[in-house]
Amino acid sequence: MDLIKEIHQFLQAELNEMNNLILGCLSAEEALIKLIGNHISNSGGKRIRPVLTLLSTKIFDCRSDNAVKLGAAVEFIHMATLLHDDVVDGSKMRRFLPTANVIWGNKASILVGDFLFSQSFKLIVATRLLPAMDVLSEACAAVVEGEVSQLAKLEERRFITEEEYLKVINAKTAVLFGAACEVGAIIANQSPNYCKAMRNFGMKLGEIFQITDDLLDYFTQGEARGKNIGDDFAEGKVTLPLIFLARRLPEDKKGKLLRLITAQERTSEDFHWVIDLLTRFDIKNQILEYLEDFKISADKLLDEINIRNESKEYLKSLVNFAVDRSY
Repeated sequence: MDLIKEIHQFLQAELNEMNNLILGCLSAEEALIKLIGNHISNSGGKRIRPVLTLLSTKIFDCRSDNAVKLGAAVEFIHMATLLHDDVVDGSKMRRFLPTANVIWGNKASILVGDFLFSQSFKLIVATRLLPAMDVLSEACAAVVEGEVSQLAKLEERRFITEEEYLKVINAKTAVLFGAACEVGAIIANQSPNYCKAMRNFGMKLGEIFQITDDLLDYFTQGEARGKNIGDDFAEGKVTLPLIFLARRLPEDKKGKLLRLITAQERTSEDFHWVIDLLTRFDIKNQILEYLEDFKISADKLLDEINIRNESKEYLKSLVNFAVDRSY
């Protein structure tokens, strides 16, 4: 049994309750909301973010309906950002299926994304946990700001630095991972130190997930990934593989890479040229080595929680799982 299936089995009761809650929230009078909501909800996602909330609550031996509500809220936030991102990026496929914007159009996707955000707010307010409201509202703002920052950098058509890249992924991905973990500790009424440790662990895990996703965009076949390979390159997004590659290239090839990124369009031949260079300079293994420090940091942060149980072990296992997806 793979790790995600094992975790889902461990959290079966809570996840069933959460999925029923999500379905109930999608039962709107307008049929299109239900169609698009169910499409994005049932398209094969691993529910990683709400799983983090549920595990982070169970670490502290806490059983609460609020964990299910906030887990669903976190998933709605994630679903909303997926709908909006696919419109912004012009994506055609997600999780082996056509994206909602391809099937129903951009306008419907954006509006249903807004509906999902509103549903998340309703669930957050229903818990009456002010600290959780604060954490998740800040996370929503950070995620949107991260997406706007990435869009602005695309519009600038320039080669960003590693520091700029990490700032973008911190906002667009890591912050919601961190919030998902932190609200688990808040639900369990833990100390500020434990809440902070859970938040920082989640953020480090989110960084690992995003860096690995960006690696997969160059090194995994589309059929295995559920998305089109090379989307980031086609859109002109500068991610860590290209940043690492640029450092290794001789000046003439580096100049060509920079020109490709700043060009209006890139061809499949351009993509294969880049893949050849990434392979030749062993960029994949360099990034996997780079991620070792992230993994160590994540483990240390989780070890600040002076508890040993199955929930904590599953969170530890997710750190390796995040990287292992690239093999």
